[in-house]
Amino acid sequence: MKHIFLCILICLSFNSFSQNAELYKTKAKQFFEAGKYKEAISNLNLALKINPKDAKAIKNRAMCYEKLENYELAVKDYIELLKYDKSGETYGAVAYEYMLLNKDKEAREYLTQAIALEPKVVNYRYNLGLTYQSEKEYEEAIKIYDEGLKISPNHIRIKVSKSRCLVFLKQFEKARAVVDSFFLEKNFDADMLLIRGDIKKHFGKIEDALNDYSRALAILPDDIELLNRSANCLADLKYFDEEVAIRKRTVDLLFKYQEKNDYKALSLAMLGIAQDGALLYEDALESFNESIKLDATEASIYFYRSIVKAKLKDNEGACQDIKKAKELNPDESDGYDQYFEDDAEFADFLNYCMPNP
Repeated sequence: MKHIFLCILICLSFNSFSQNAELYKTKAKQFFEAGKYKEAISNLNLALKINPKDAKAIKNRAMCYEKLENYELAVKDYIELLKYDKSGETYGAVAYEYMLLNKDKEAREYLTQAIALEPKVVNYRYNLGLTYQSEKEYEEAIKIYDEGLKISPNHIRIKVSKSRCLVFLKQFEKARAVVDSFFLEKNFDADMLLIRGDIKKHFGKIEDALNDYSRALAILPDDIELLNRSANCLADLKYFDEEVAIRKRTVDLLFKYQEKNDYKALSLAMLGIAQDGALLYEDALESFNESIKLDATEASIYFYRSIVKAKLKDNEGACQDIKKAKELNPDESDGYDQYFEDDAEFADFLNYCMPNP
């Protein structure tokens, strides 16, 4: 009788634990769907204390960690999950977390396993190609992309990535063939527009390139890469007023995203150069001043600021800047002097700062 009672008690305890685990997982799901990932993790931790081998709970916790951009813990969970679920999906998930951690070699090991288990899942080959592309092994990446296209001939992301690799390899004719085919098939993608713009710019079709960049910007208005490309085209075309507007947008976004100071300094300097071209000398001076506050080590910015100061007849300030530029980059001293010597506009400045002996 005592033995039977003990068995009943154990069964009741087990059922109670099981019910609690399911309750924690249900709460975790609700928190996950509400975007409360930390709370979801807390409940999954409780579920896993009851059953540490709960594959579903481990997987869900990994997904929460990924949402919180805690990729180290996410990859740890997915590797733990492999003890209970050795599917291609799990190997692929481990690889993806390693890619997010910029650990491409580690990712390849798991992607190779995923492909062996599920050779028809094209995204594993796409991700494998990306690991080579990110390390500038473009030819190897293209081989893998071509394998993926045999499985899924209309895979847009693979076509985009292959085209980009061909551009990086300066195989512009091959890249153009892929891109033209892509659009002839009535596909559309903002990244492919960017690549087509790059190809057109390479072949000297600046207006056409600008048109592609502008179309892509209509879809991705805050894309800094697109903004810079558009601004560079406008500079080539000497549309300085339009360039100024684009450069201002870029600078605003860099400060909004809290990018590194050297990147912000460079963008402010590019804005200053555009403002100089638009004859907005006071504005250009302000942009160069702000640029140098962020990064006082770049010789070229002092050089460009000296040009603006000379145009504003601040010969002393211009002279100080040109000397600073030469100090930071003595190899370019002759080139700096030559710029002013070749333009009659700077005769007064030359007489003040570089008088003939």
